[in-house]
Amino acid sequence: MHQHHVHPGGERALEQLVARVPLFAQLSDSELAEVARRVVPHSHPRNTQLYGAGERNASLMIIHSGLVKIYRITAAGHEQVIRILGPGDFLGESTFVDRSAADHFAVTLEKSDICSLQHDDLHAYLLSFPSVAVKMLETLSRRLAVTENQLSSMAGDDADHRVAAYLLAVSASDQTDRLRLPITKKDVASLLGLTPETLSRKLAHFEDSGWISLHPARVIELHDKPALSLL
Repeated sequence: MHQHHVHPGGERALEQLVARVPLFAQLSDSELAEVARRVVPHSHPRNTQLYGAGERNASLMIIHSGLVKIYRITAAGHEQVIRILGPGDFLGESTFVDRSAADHFAVTLEKSDICSLQHDDLHAYLLSFPSVAVKMLETLSRRLAVTENQLSSMAGDDADHRVAAYLLAVSASDQTDRLRLPITKKDVASLLGLTPETLSRKLAHFEDSGWISLHPARVIELHDKPALSLL
């Protein structure tokens, strides 16, 4: 028997949250209402582990606000950041797709509002609403492409290129030349396959070259995008 969960802001507020998720963007109002009746809203404090490697989480988690870090622990015991997920993204799909335990950890980087959807319900939606299945496949394919690019970058591209490409990507995403790194420099370094020391050296070199300015609170101003794009 399914329990009917209500968002603190009311049932309509939960439907509006669901409607903003790209996964459900193509659904009609009545279909959105059906999904909203099945999702369970939770607010998680910063540094909450949502699940860990070896766990079989039974739900798809959809981020409405906040940031979630996906990472693995290497054989040497080091943290390797795989991706950072934000509003509109989903996680926990690996257990749904192949029924295997997760091979990574998911932890909130800031206070995050996340709705969960039981895998049994998700299975029914994928059968009932083909647009959800297509959007999920598109997202997973895009993530795979990004991961493959990361791997080839770490194998072949030098550190200058990796750091410059990351800064340009954040700048393009935020549509500003004065950007704030969304995650700590330590996590950025891990994401790029660099040591924190190497990242700091590269950023200092970029600043000395006049391409960027480094400011407190992880704020970076880009002065010469063409120079960065040529690295």
